[in-house]
Amino acid sequence: MNIPSSLLQQYNVPVPRYTSYPTVPFWKDGIDEMEWKHVFSEQFALHNSKDGVSVYLHLPFCESLCTYCGCNKKITANHAVEKGYMAAIEKEWELYV
Repeated sequence: MNIPSSLLQQYNVPVPRYTSYPTVPFWKDGIDEMEWKHVFSEQFALHNSKDGVSVYLHLPFCESLCTYCGCNKKITANHAVEKGYMAAIEKEWELYV
């Protein structure tokens, strides 16, 4: 693969690891629950009415440790733990839709 050195120079800069949205520097303590629901619903409707929605769900259950992922994880071969986790995610999703 031949990559121009100018392109490598342009993108060879430190950046924060993308693990959440909004990213951690924009998190606030003490946000009001009703305000959060209002903002979420408003933004959801504004940005997803035409093209639908994309959702990333991180399932933190891995059968082995890899060097790729920097997310929270639990190394386990017991897939039964996933059911309760998914139920909690579905319960939270119902708060917003």
